[in-house]
Amino acid sequence: MTKVKDIVERLRQDFPEDIASKGDPVGMQIGSMDADVTKVMTTLDVRPQVVEEAVKKGVNFIVSHHPVMFRPARNLDFANAQNAMYGNIIKNGITVYSIHTNSDKAQNGSADWQAEELGLKYVEPFCLDDDGIAMGRKGKLLKPMSAYDFAYYVKDKMNIKMARLITADNEKQISTVGFICGDGGKYWTRALDDHLDAFITGDVYYHVGHDMISSGLTVVDPGHYTEKLFKYKVYDRLKKWNEENNWNVGVELSEVSTNPFQDLF
Repeated sequence: MTKVKDIVERLRQDFPEDIASKGDPVGMQIGSMDADVTKVMTTLDVRPQVVEEAVKKGVNFIVSHHPVMFRPARNLDFANAQNAMYGNIIKNGITVYSIHTNSDKAQNGSADWQAEELGLKYVEPFCLDDDGIAMGRKGKLLKPMSAYDFAYYVKDKMNIKMARLITADNEKQISTVGFICGDGGKYWTRALDDHLDAFITGDVYYHVGHDMISSGLTVVDPGHYTEKLFKYKVYDRLKKWNEENNWNVGVELSEVSTNPFQDLF
């Protein structure tokens, strides 16, 4: 019988836990490394509806991008929805393992997947973390385009309904681009340091947007949910490794959208 530790050992080869950003609670979240695995499922987030999906599908191992426990639980009062979800995970014998910033920073991880999705060329590391490993990537567009057209280019490449453009000049020509997956707004000045034309990241705050415009930097915010790319890429790897290692486990892709926002037009 394949154990959680068998699959985690292979995941760690591609996404080492020790490269995660300081304080990021990656790795084992709930469960046991010695638990048997009959079916594994990939997801961006672990939310109550995802856990219910796992239960219905007979999944007993969830691999997520965002850690299910960003903060320690002060109690396990099931009147709290988050605690009730923990209880449901434990009651159904599900193990949860998370790969967060160690996916962003890994070679051929989230940042490289996004660079490929955006069609960038001459891709290089961007925005070094404290350990000297890049959190993002930078590169060049195949051809320059206006800031306005660039925002639509990002929207099209990431297959999203809406993107926010932050710029002082819609006609500014964009050629060099840097990005950080998810919420990287606090690193926007790194794009200035590298003399990039544009920066892409999610969850840009209102007042920070003003500062970006004042600096002359063009920014496109495609939202945080674009990190859903993780669940597809890790699903593909688990399918491949399942065959190579004769794990004989089922591999599922979560079909639940955990995007908390609805784009209304």
